[in-house]
Amino acid sequence: MNLNSRYKQATKEALWAFGLTILYMVGWCVFAYGLPNTKGFFDFPLWFEFSCFYLPILFTAIIYICIKFVFCDIDLEDNENEL
Repeated sequence: MNLNSRYKQATKEALWAFGLTILYMVGWCVFAYGLPNTKGFFDFPLWFEFSCFYLPILFTAIIYICIKFVFCDIDLEDNENEL
């Protein structure tokens, strides 16, 4: 992998990480401040269950999928100068 393609891959991964962070924060705010105060499945308020239980579980799965299919293992060493 040449230097230019490594920079492109690193940029792509950084944009994905930033986008997922923004999406998580928006989702957390929507669930925390947008849901009613009714009881949920675990007898906690519904807004708390969605923002603190379900959303992190969902994003753990999303991060796993991104690591499998979007991110790739690249060598950060400059191997072109080796003898």
